[in-house]
Amino acid sequence: MDMFSFLPDHLLVIILSFLAFQEAGRTSVLSRRWQNIWRQTRNIEFNERFFSYIGADDEARRIAFVNFVQNWTDNYQPSVLDRVCITFSRPGNFLVLVEDCIRFAVTRGVKVLGLDFSDPSWNDELLELGNYPEPAYVLPQFVYQHGVLESLTLSSCNFNLPEIINFHLLKHLALGWIELPLPTLSVLLNKFPLLESLSVKNCWNTDGLQVGGQNLRLRSLVVEKFIMSENPWIEIEAPHLRYLKYSGTMAVFDIEAGELEEAYLDFGLEYEGNEGMGDLLYQLLHQLPVRTLTVCTYMLQVLPLELISNGVTPVFGVAKLTLRTAMLSCEQKGVKYLLRSCPVLQALTIQIVPQRLVDLDEGQPDDVRHVWTLNALEYHCINQTLRVVQVKGYTGTRHEIGFLKYLFCRGRVLEKLHISIGEELLNQRSIAENRQLVIQTFQGLRRASNNLRINTYGR
Repeated sequence: MDMFSFLPDHLLVIILSFLAFQEAGRTSVLSRRWQNIWRQTRNIEFNERFFSYIGADDEARRIAFVNFVQNWTDNYQPSVLDRVCITFSRPGNFLVLVEDCIRFAVTRGVKVLGLDFSDPSWNDELLELGNYPEPAYVLPQFVYQHGVLESLTLSSCNFNLPEIINFHLLKHLALGWIELPLPTLSVLLNKFPLLESLSVKNCWNTDGLQVGGQNLRLRSLVVEKFIMSENPWIEIEAPHLRYLKYSGTMAVFDIEAGELEEAYLDFGLEYEGNEGMGDLLYQLLHQLPVRTLTVCTYMLQVLPLELISNGVTPVFGVAKLTLRTAMLSCEQKGVKYLLRSCPVLQALTIQIVPQRLVDLDEGQPDDVRHVWTLNALEYHCINQTLRVVQVKGYTGTRHEIGFLKYLFCRGRVLEKLHISIGEELLNQRSIAENRQLVIQTFQGLRRASNNLRINTYGR
């Protein structure tokens, strides 16, 4: 029996408000009773990209979106809102509509406000060339008096620094597609004593990035594609930080984060590598006492260059490691480097990503066609601690197959080997055929662990 049928409407509205806006809308087809309940949800997302189904006519999509927003705000009855997000590129001809929509949220006491006016066509190349787009909107004056905000997202939306500090209850702040001078971030962090998470994406300045402040409570820091000067530096002093994600160009890092548990590092905007950069990566990893680490293909290609200068294998306390790699020959030294450096590793994920070659000063790597032969070097983690391995997006390349065989024959405590077939293979063969090919990979080999279970699956 449908137990929801016995609930009064106001409880159903509370439940629906926990769903994403689109998911709440889908409940309107359940029955006549549900047809309009979702229109009272306290979690609203006005997103022009939801109207892509209308067709190729951009103007028709915008008109449909504008009509939807106007109709919704005119007929919305509840007096309280929890969350309102507006995603609307090139709002120049509809500034009155946008302001009315923000006022609609503020007058209903909204605590989570997201304003994204960035253009979907903006990309990494735009930032790399220095063609920084002007913000498409300026936060209205009346918003600064709304002191109950707990979460604020601003993308391609300028703000008044002396007045934004009125949001003294703010716990979550996300900024994107704006210039963010060095003093601005320092002021914000010092004026938001309750701030727990900070996200800075597709921003730029000419100095660097400094994250720190008196009594800083920050627990999560995300810095994605932050464009800085030719000699970028990043300084982070956050004693309570638990999660760090950085993607962008190489920088000189100075990090003090005593409680850091997880780090995600991606230098996808770099195209060249040398010993100096290898040493910077080495120093960075030593500043991150994390148990969970994700690294990119750039690190796998450049980190081993550090060994040329000092020949010392570092030791990290990483228990969960994710390698974002295409498993190219030039990445295998990096894979070996991290396996040697993580003697207590318990879980390893190989995330297959598109190929990207880094231009190395030392030239092309040595021939590593047979790097994962059964006579290859043994690693402490594979023999003693590694219990779970996942391969996501498996494509069946030489080094993927070689590494799986190596794990099968050397992983003495390995318990689970999960292999997710990539789209490329799924488009060529059925999941049953792919599963059979994976099984054949291990035929004739003697498994090192009697507890090992191999699972192969598709989407």
